Amino acid sequence: MKILVINCGSSTIKFQLYNMDNNEVIAKGRCDKIGVESSNLIYKNVRDNISYVRPEPMNNHKEAMEVLIRHLTDNKEGVITNFDDITAVGHRVVHGGEKFSKAVLVDEAVINEIDKLSDIAPLHNPAAIMGIRTILEINKNMRNIAVFDTAFHQTIPVYNYLYAIKREFYEKYGIRRYGFHGTSYIYILNRLSEILDKPKSEINAIVCHLGGGASICAIKHGVSHDTSMGFSPLEGLVMETRCGDLDPAIVTKLMEKENLSIQEVNDLLNKESGRFGICGIGDERQVIAEANSGNAKAILARQIQTNRTKKYIGAYMAELNRVDAIVFTGGIGENNFCERDMTLCDMEYLGIKIDKERNLSGSAKEALISRDDSRIPIYVIPTDEELEIANQTEQICHEC
Repeated sequence: MKILVINCGSSTIKFQLYNMDNNEVIAKGRCDKIGVESSNLIYKNVRDNISYVRPEPMNNHKEAMEVLIRHLTDNKEGVITNFDDITAVGHRVVHGGEKFSKAVLVDEAVINEIDKLSDIAPLHNPAAIMGIRTILEINKNMRNIAVFDTAFHQTIPVYNYLYAIKREFYEKYGIRRYGFHGTSYIYILNRLSEILDKPKSEINAIVCHLGGGASICAIKHGVSHDTSMGFSPLEGLVMETRCGDLDPAIVTKLMEKENLSIQEVNDLLNKESGRFGICGIGDERQVIAEANSGNAKAILARQIQTNRTKKYIGAYMAELNRVDAIVFTGGIGENNFCERDMTLCDMEYLGIKIDKERNLSGSAKEALISRDDSRIPIYVIPTDEELEIANQTEQICHEC
C-alpha cells in the first residue's frame, strides 16, 4: 500500500509518498510558489537518492499536482508507474472543530463541514479544500482522507475548553479552546507507550512541541486533557512571530492608540510578535547566535520564551498530579539543547532534574536526557506528523 500525504498551503503543496509495508518515505518534496512566475518543484526520490530543484510552470494547484504526479511517475526519476499505484491521499486539515474527533474518508458533506470551519481557520482550511478538490479533479475515484490537527484534543473536558466569557458566544460562534499539533501528539504518545512499555491509557505526560509554532499538551490517561493553543494557534507559548498569552485589554488599547484595524492588529499579533517582536529576529537559530554574542534583546527573548514554557509545565504538573514523562519534540524541542536546559533548570524540588551531558548529546534523536535520580524522566522524541497522517489514512482505508 502506498499513501501520499499532502499538506496544502495557499501557494505550496508539501508532499511525502510512503510505502506502508515498511513505513518508509520513497519520495518527498514541495511544489513552491504556485501562481508565481518563479514557481518550482523541490523533489527527492528517496528510494534511488535522486534530488533536484526545477522550475515548473504552476499557475494553480491543479497544475502543481499534475507536475508532482509527472515527476513521481517519470520513467527515470519517478517511484511509481502511474497515479493509480497510490492507494489513498492523506490530507492535513488544521481545523476540524467539534465535528471531527478522528480522521475521515472525504465526501462532499465532509468538504462542506471543513469549509464551514474556514471562518475560524481562514488561512488553512480553504487551502486543504483546494488540495482535496485538486486530487478529485485528477482522479475522481481516489480515496481522500482528512486528518485533523484538532481531533486529538476533542477529549479535553469542558472546564478546560470553555473561556470565561458569555456562553452564548460559544453557542453562536464556536468560541472555545480547540488545540492544535494533534497529529504530533498522537505520534509522540504512541512512541512513548513503546518506550515506557505502558498502555497509552495509563500514561500521563507533558509534551512540549516547540517550533516556529509551539504548544504544550497535558496528556492524562492517554488522551488530551489540556493544551496551550486555544481558539486559534495564537494562544499559549511565545513563538516565532506569534505573541502567545496576552492580556486582551492590550488589543483594545493598541487599536485605540495606534488606530489599528482588525486586520492590522491580527497581523501584529500573528506576524510581528513573539521572538520577532521582542528582538527583531524570529528564527530561533539566529536568536541563539545573537544571544551568545551578547545581544541583550535576544537574551531577553530567550528568557521570556523559556520561562513561559516552564510556567506551562508547572501548571500541567498540577493538573496531572502524576507525570510519567516530559517530552520535547518539534524543530526547536528536538534540536536545541540550550532551550531544553533553560526551560527545565531550577525545577529540582519538583522532581525534574536534567542531565547536562545527556542533554548536550541528546538532540535530533530519541534520547533520555534526565538524571538517574530525576523523579520524572525527560525525553527527546523527534516527531513525524506526516507518518502519523499516513498511518491514520491507512487505518481509515482498512475501515472502509
